[in-house]
Amino acid sequence: MKLILTEYINSLKEDGELDKLLQDILKAYGITIFTRPERGRQFGVDVYAVGKDPEDEGRKKIFLITVKQGDLTRQVWDADQNSVRQSLDEIRTVFIRNNLASQHKKLPIKIVVAFNGEFKQNVQQNWRGYTESYPEYEYALWQQGWFLEKFEDKLLNEQSFSHEVRSNLRKTIIHLENSDYDLSDLTRLFDSFSKDFKAARSKKTKLKLLRELQVIISIVLKYCEQAENLLHAIRAVEKHVLMVWAELIPVESDKDYTHIFINAHRALMDTYLAYCHKIAYITQIQEGFGRGHGNSLTYTYSLYTQVGIFAMAGLNVLQMSELLDRSVAPVVDDINTLFLRKANEIADALIHTLNNNKIFYSPRADDQHIEICLLFLLLYKVGRKQEIANLLFLFNEQMGEGLLFLNVFPVMSNDRRLIAQLDIDYELRRAHEYNSSNLFTVLVEWAVVIGDEKLYRLFWELKERFLKDTELLLWFPEKETEELLYTRYATQESGYALSGIKLPEKMENCRQLISEEFANNCHEQEFSFIKNGIPTIGLLASRHYRTYIFPYYWRQLLLPAQTLTLTQTDSHE
Repeated sequence: MKLILTEYINSLKEDGELDKLLQDILKAYGITIFTRPERGRQFGVDVYAVGKDPEDEGRKKIFLITVKQGDLTRQVWDADQNSVRQSLDEIRTVFIRNNLASQHKKLPIKIVVAFNGEFKQNVQQNWRGYTESYPEYEYALWQQGWFLEKFEDKLLNEQSFSHEVRSNLRKTIIHLENSDYDLSDLTRLFDSFSKDFKAARSKKTKLKLLRELQVIISIVLKYCEQAENLLHAIRAVEKHVLMVWAELIPVESDKDYTHIFINAHRALMDTYLAYCHKIAYITQIQEGFGRGHGNSLTYTYSLYTQVGIFAMAGLNVLQMSELLDRSVAPVVDDINTLFLRKANEIADALIHTLNNNKIFYSPRADDQHIEICLLFLLLYKVGRKQEIANLLFLFNEQMGEGLLFLNVFPVMSNDRRLIAQLDIDYELRRAHEYNSSNLFTVLVEWAVVIGDEKLYRLFWELKERFLKDTELLLWFPEKETEELLYTRYATQESGYALSGIKLPEKMENCRQLISEEFANNCHEQEFSFIKNGIPTIGLLASRHYRTYIFPYYWRQLLLPAQTLTLTQTDSHE
């Protein structure tokens, strides 16, 4: 375990990682941070903090800290304007004179160089000579060993973990380079934490457990990055967010718990965005997501996975904008504008992806309506309803052609083995009957949501011509569904499918039926994440565990605009 922690600390980058860990350690010791790291340090200071020094019998001090990645070598010590010596000079001559708060000026000052490497011998005399020249200040080096000691002491005490937790963490890290790894060891680790959390009696113990789990996830994410497998990182952080939310439902209004959840959600957003940035170039390539796939079926499944991740990234950006808007005061200037711009950039990447990968319009499994809904929800939230209409037209066109020429249509059972058999055996496929469909019903209702009568008519005609004997279904959750949603595929264990759906010839009649049903049948409005204004939790659970998306998510869009739950603009209409 100590080796894992050492490797993790050594791998941290200076900006956003090592300095973040440093801040977490300081907070754990009750030290208040007044200035956080920014791009370009402030006259040598990365972190300005005040509190009791645990290394000096709790004496209250000012901590002025400059952060460096790696070893402290001669070059790092004094090579250029960003060297340690230059930073120390600026702290003495500028920051201390001009930037200390008036209430702190009488406190002793401790100037610290924090780095996650070794203190090389060839620079030790330089350090000693410099620090002895300015005896009015206290100087300290916080190096690799210091980080490891404080990390274990305050953030992750190995002795507080059971053998099972430590074993599952090691197994998780070992298997991260295997692209087929199912993260089963991490799931078992979460199960252990969940039991401990439920057994904990005090808020202090619960917060300690949640913070330890947060650190564990940071370690896992870092190893995923080193293994160049961000898909595992996404799956890990999705599991983390769902578990944290599930545990916090009874206490979600508590400020400390809210902070824990927002940090988890931010890690989720950052991981999504890192993945999108890494593969963004593929969205511009004709059939780019088909490279390396030997057949159309695996190509389709892979493409839907990518679309789901990109769409969730955009929706999480919008959700994070709302979370920060509620919790941060004052809110960063123009934060909603910045987040909306990022969501639109992701929407642009998705449109490029679909333009270059037309196979998307021929879904093969009924549960692929999940990715379709995520895509449509993102486009709707950023005001791009016309693009939804364009996509629905292409779905209608290609699904019609698939039925007419190849008898290809989404399989309701989602059975990949059956879908594969149908894909390679034309005679079997020609005789196959598609007896029911949830996906088709969802597409029809989206045509109603955006109010496109011509599109609705096209889907009605497609049903009458090719799917006359296909029963339209729509799955709905029940009150009990939420208990299952965060840890498993809940579609079969709970909820029910409304069957025998008949499409009226006129869209307005269909709209009226949907609105009446929505008003009288919507258990999910009482689910915790809906009531608390964090609907992406339900969407995340659907993408992760393949539970069908609740009709609430698109049916609510038939209501007046002020009732919607995610940021929306009409700038692209």
